Amino acid sequence: MTESVENLIQLVLTGLCAALSFGKAIASWKRPWLLLGLFYSVFFFGDLYWQLFITFYGDTPQYSFIPYLSWYAADLFLFMLLTVVYSYDWKRYAKYLWPVPVFTAGMCVFYMTYGDYLSNIIAAALMYALIWRSIGGIISLRKKTGEDAAALAIHILVLLFCFTEYAAWTSSCFFDGDTFANPYYWFDAMQTAVLVLFVPALRKAVSR
Repeated sequence: MTESVENLIQLVLTGLCAALSFGKAIASWKRPWLLLGLFYSVFFFGDLYWQLFITFYGDTPQYSFIPYLSWYAADLFLFMLLTVVYSYDWKRYAKYLWPVPVFTAGMCVFYMTYGDYLSNIIAAALMYALIWRSIGGIISLRKKTGEDAAALAIHILVLLFCFTEYAAWTSSCFFDGDTFANPYYWFDAMQTAVLVLFVPALRKAVSR
């Protein structure tokens, strides 16, 4: 019951954010809004499949790549959004980013003890790309002022999005139960809040 309620809240909010983002894209003809709308849409459909499965079968999907493919696509659109909102020479900051592949590879190996190899490898590659790009952008933007500084919030939110993903995945390895005593639901609720904040953050970034 707890998972169903939490999923429904996220489902409604991502659906509303998708509609708002596409509306902004049509009104402004700006690519960042289109990418954000696509991000929300595929994330929404992954949640929708998950919720429908729970509703009809009373349990979470097992070994189904349908929702995961949607969430993987969402990560790709989020990465594309970062590249469009702010472009920088990542090679300048590579020396600061070496812990990123170490972390993502280590977590991938850990998660493989609980799940299949392929999905964990794909998730690790996507998280690596998002974390690398967001941290590099944060470092590049930290001393910026004026128009470029508006993109900083987007990079911070992407990093928080990745944090909530890892926190939820890790907690699900050690905790079980369909109650709010399970930390997984708290981290998932945090992720929902982060998802909603992309809209006002992008509104500020694309108003330049």
